[in-house]
Amino acid sequence: MTANDAANPNDSSEPSFDGLAERTSDSFPEHTSESDEKVNWQPTQGQLQLLCALGESGFFEPFLNWLHQELGADQCMIFFCADGKKVSTLLFKDFIKDASGKNLAESYVTERRYLEDPNFPLFKSSQPGEVSLIRYADLIREMGPNYRKRYFDEPGFQDKLSVIYGSEAGNFYINLYRRASDFDQVIPADQQQAIGQLLGLLVSKHYQMNQSQLSQGPLAFLSDRERQVCEAVLQGKKSEAVAHELNIAPSSVITYRKRAYEKLGISSRAQLFALCSS
Repeated sequence: MTANDAANPNDSSEPSFDGLAERTSDSFPEHTSESDEKVNWQPTQGQLQLLCALGESGFFEPFLNWLHQELGADQCMIFFCADGKKVSTLLFKDFIKDASGKNLAESYVTERRYLEDPNFPLFKSSQPGEVSLIRYADLIREMGPNYRKRYFDEPGFQDKLSVIYGSEAGNFYINLYRRASDFDQVIPADQQQAIGQLLGLLVSKHYQMNQSQLSQGPLAFLSDRERQVCEAVLQGKKSEAVAHELNIAPSSVITYRKRAYEKLGISSRAQLFALCSS
């Protein structure tokens, strides 16, 4: 998935998630004196936009901006597994090289390269509520040379953070990549577990609130018209029939299709079929 025309938030400061934990109302201490320490934390504009969009069709723009601007990700890929066998693509975006995210996500699923992923056994078997953060350094020895070449050496990635989040609907596999340096340069090591939990919760809750986007896969981040046109193309409909069905001009069908292809990093109907068949 891509978001080439997404606007970047003005605030690119690094987030602080110290003390992130689930607390009930009666777990907060009572303030008994003016000397009590005050909480020194303020959410960034990007975080506020992200929370406001949770469950909405516009979730992906602030989500991708947050990953890139505040967490330092150069690429993001999210996969989903509902039955422990079939893997589908939910999201892909390379912020530096447009075609990279699409190509890697497509090969990962259509070529069944996930079977070579050292994280796949955990991805397919995680239980609801289980959250796992896996660092690239912990995987190198388990990774085959061909897999490492395809997904790290060729696209130029130096580091990866993976989050596997189990839910009742299925398991989410969130992957963030960096080229210039490792994630420790952007996210303090003692905050990475908390951010991993936050990532898993955000993605899981978003799809729980908007379950139709699970079936839409990589088309979910498109505008309504772009998605409708792509779905019609997948059904083999001609531009004239799509225009009549959507009550728009045939030239508008071409425009929406072009925009959708640009966001998806593809250029043909065959590539659309290959992408969505995953």
